[in-house]
Amino acid sequence: MMKSSKILAGLMGLSVGDALGVPVEFQTREELAQKPVVDMYGQNCWSERPGT
Repeated sequence: MMKSSKILAGLMGLSVGDALGVPVEFQTREELAQKPVVDMYGQNCWSERPGT
């Protein structure tokens, strides 16, 4: 039981990290320094809604 809960937690972490990373995909560190992400929003080439 312990092993499956660790796997589930890992998959959830990957999913959340992937969703939160959408606004910064394909941007350089310099671009992010000029315009940091401070809120959840949708944008970029995927046209995702905020939080998806």
